[in-house]
Amino acid sequence: MRTPKVLSYPNFKRLYYAGLTSELGSFITETALMLTVFELSNKNKAYLGLARAVFLIFLTIGNLFGGVLGEKFNRKDVLNFTNYARIPLVISLFIFQEIYWVIIADGLIALFTGIYNPTRQATVNDIVPQEDIPKANALFGSTFAILHMLGPFLGAFLYSHFNGINEVLSFDLLTYFIGIYLIGTISYKAPKKETVKKSSIRSELVDGMKYVLKKKELFALITNTAVAGLCIGFLIPLLLPFFIEVLHLDERAYGIAFSFFGLGGILGGFFSEKISKRWPAGKVNIWTLCMEPILMLLWIAIPGYYNTIAIFLIWGAVVVIRMTTQLNFISHKVETKYLTRVYSLIDLAFVIPNIASGIIVSIIGEAISTRDILFTVSILFILGIFPRLFFKNMQLLYNSNDEKVTRDTSVQDQLGKG
Repeated sequence: MRTPKVLSYPNFKRLYYAGLTSELGSFITETALMLTVFELSNKNKAYLGLARAVFLIFLTIGNLFGGVLGEKFNRKDVLNFTNYARIPLVISLFIFQEIYWVIIADGLIALFTGIYNPTRQATVNDIVPQEDIPKANALFGSTFAILHMLGPFLGAFLYSHFNGINEVLSFDLLTYFIGIYLIGTISYKAPKKETVKKSSIRSELVDGMKYVLKKKELFALITNTAVAGLCIGFLIPLLLPFFIEVLHLDERAYGIAFSFFGLGGILGGFFSEKISKRWPAGKVNIWTLCMEPILMLLWIAIPGYYNTIAIFLIWGAVVVIRMTTQLNFISHKVETKYLTRVYSLIDLAFVIPNIASGIIVSIIGEAISTRDILFTVSILFILGIFPRLFFKNMQLLYNSNDEKVTRDTSVQDQLGKG
């Protein structure tokens, strides 16, 4: 099997493997912690909604700071700071496994994950030559899929096999140390800044928001992300209850089904690079976005284990293609000085509606059946996408071209060096 060409860039290769290892540990741990909360709460869905809301609130705060910290400080230092900060929080979970501390610790880990993600993505755009950015984004899309395939499966399997989370936490700690080592070996200098004037975090955020509002197609991309975030925010905490209450399956079946979502994502990552060569990112983003609510409605309307596996396989491919084209669009269109803030804002656009959904689930989770909630959400998902196809900003996104902004090439990686 050939190694992807983009991994021939030594600094990108280190950044990629650092993300792959540390985030695999995080995905496994997140699944195990959700199962722990479900068990400690005597299978109360409201606690899953609360845990999800707390996780996303802290992730949002991290994104707010991450977008600015990644611009103000050396991005390599910011990345390793977040890895170091998460280690004592994971260690604390060996000692304290009471439900409220599990929820709070999970949220604090998410805080530093929120800082890590936009900073890493901006670093990719710094070190990878622009012509290879679609390949790098496609590879990260495939990585996301691998995490979705292996993470929930291993998390559910290990939690069920060991009847607890200590072994999962041990693996998570190991992946952070590997990530710290790999990031430490990256040769990186910050790109040149146009100005050196001092500014507050608040003014930096406001400046980024003004930039997004000015670029109507970028605003459409972020609005689409918010609609998807609201609906997926209901789906995530109700997935496990759906498997148990509606499909009458256990945690291992839940992990296996999620693995098929990840397998579909790997296929999506493979095809996204080929698709990006044929169609503009804006068109593909809207096509895939329209498919998601239809897949969700079909999954709920026709419940069944094999139907779930088939739909999750397709859904995984669609999600990764949408995410990859979204990254490509930002990489091609957004100026360097705004990159981290735009990545932060698009993360926020997904996360903040997720928080609202999690809070609603924590309130109505025990009063309304899981299937009724998800069926209603799938209809709202359709209504949140299709009527907006006629809006001007959506038309601009759909008809956008492939022109690219200019980057500082002095900080970019070179093949076979480093």
